Parts: sequence; structure tokens; C-alpha cells
Amino acid sequence: MKIAAYPEKVDFCKGCEVLKNILLESEDKYKLQRDETLETARRTVLAIDDNPEAIDILKKYLGTDYEVVGLLSSEKALEKAKEIKPLAITLDILMPKKDGWQVLRELKSTPETQDIPVIILSIVEEKKLGFSLGATEYILKPVEKDVLLRKLRNLEKTRKVKRILIIDNDPDTVRLIGNVMKETGYEVTAAYNEKDAIRSIQDFRPDLIILNLTMPEMGGFDVVEYLKTADGVRDIPLILLTQKDLSEKEIDDLNGMIQGILNKGVLTKEDLLKEIKETISKVSTG
Repeated sequence: MKIAAYPEKVDFCKGCEVLKNILLESEDKYKLQRDETLETARRTVLAIDDNPEAIDILKKYLGTDYEVVGLLSSEKALEKAKEIKPLAITLDILMPKKDGWQVLRELKSTPETQDIPVIILSIVEEKKLGFSLGATEYILKPVEKDVLLRKLRNLEKTRKVKRILIIDNDPDTVRLIGNVMKETGYEVTAAYNEKDAIRSIQDFRPDLIILNLTMPEMGGFDVVEYLKTADGVRDIPLILLTQKDLSEKEIDDLNGMIQGILNKGVLTKEDLLKEIKETISKVSTG
């Protein structure tokens, strides 16, 4: 602006400058608030529990990291999940009218909500049932703050699956799963013993591991222990293949890394492949 040509505009333009700064400041604040709103929406946790004190505890635990939306009515859980599309859902089991198992079944059978991770928080020790119905995590009450925060942060780190490592001493199983995964577009490698498995984890850097936990003469739990303690691999999600039902202690020892537990002794080949593909689809968020 040519202020020198119009001296009378000097004071006016000083006002313009002030106005401009106010407008720019307001715009920046709006952008910041808008970005914060989007970030908050992305990091919302829906807490479903008929006990208001339990929801207050979750808000206290998570409040600095996540926006916690409490819901006392389990009957409105599906509707609320569709509305806010949370990062994750925490779910109590013992609730009147509609218990947590019913809510979990509804969430996992509805296309709009089936991919939302559900963390069960309950005094009921039914982890196997929870995982079989599609729960991502299962934590017994009373809930520890650090444990819950770690579970949620692990969910946020989940990345798109491109590379899959299959660890099993049965060549037929490896070939069956590997061929289907390759046809689906994944990059696949295999390991048939503990030593090769650890080397493949280090060199191949998989996005997901399919591990036969109950292999004879090979420590599937040793592989899990390596994943829990080695740098840079602790967040790799696992799909476990077993020939037996796992005990509560064995499930606890896995430290929440598992995305699914599939019993090879019960499932047909077709069902096994279907379950693996569905689990990978849920893990792959990219």
C-alpha cells in the first residue's frame, strides 16, 4: 500500500495493521482449535460401564492423553460407537439388561464398528471367551493405569501390515498359509525353528507374526519372550496358532501382544485361513 501518497491514511492503515493482526491471530487460534478438535476426535476412548465411579477412574487415568466419553447404558453402546467412531472402546461385562458379551457381539457384527478395538475391563475371568468374540485386550479389574495406557498406545502404533512372518515347524501349514497370504498381496517369509525365527525377525522386520505357540521340540514361548525383551520388535502384533487351549497364566505371559488365538486342532483349514485373513484385516489400519 502506498502510504506516502496518502498521508491521511497513515493512522487508518495503522488501524488496518492492528485489525489484520487480530484477524490473523484469530485465524491461527481457530486453526489450532480445529486441529486440536480433530486430534481429540481421533484419540477418543468410549468407556462403557454402568458404574459411574468406574468411568470417573478411567477419565482420571486417561484424561491427559485421551478424551474419554463415558456411557452408562449398554443398550446405547452400538449407537454411540457409530456416532463418535472412537480410537478404542473399554467395555465392562457385568451390566444390567444387556451384558458386555452381547455388546461385544453387536460391535463385531456391525460393519461400521467391527474394526474398533475393544478392551474388556471386568472382574469376570473369561479371557478366552473375550478373545474368541473379537476383543483386542482383556484386563481384569482393578485396572492399573500404566497397563491401560500401554495397551492404548500399542493400539495407536499398529501399522499397515505388508510383511508377514510365519513360524511353524509344520511345512504343510507354512505352505498353506504362505500361499494364501502371497495371493492376497502380502510379502511372506517362514521360519521352522526358534533360531531361524529370531534371525528372520531381525532381518525381515515383519509387520505381523503368525506363530505356532505349541510346536514340539521348539519353544514358541521363547520366541514370544524375545519379542517382549528385544529392542525395536516389542510392538509387532501376533496371531497365535495352538493345538491346545491356553491357560490364564499363558495368556497373561503374552503381555497383550496377541491379536488372535486360533486352535489348529479344532478349526478346518478353510476356517483357519478365514480367521487369519479377518484378523490381519483388523490389525492392518493403514
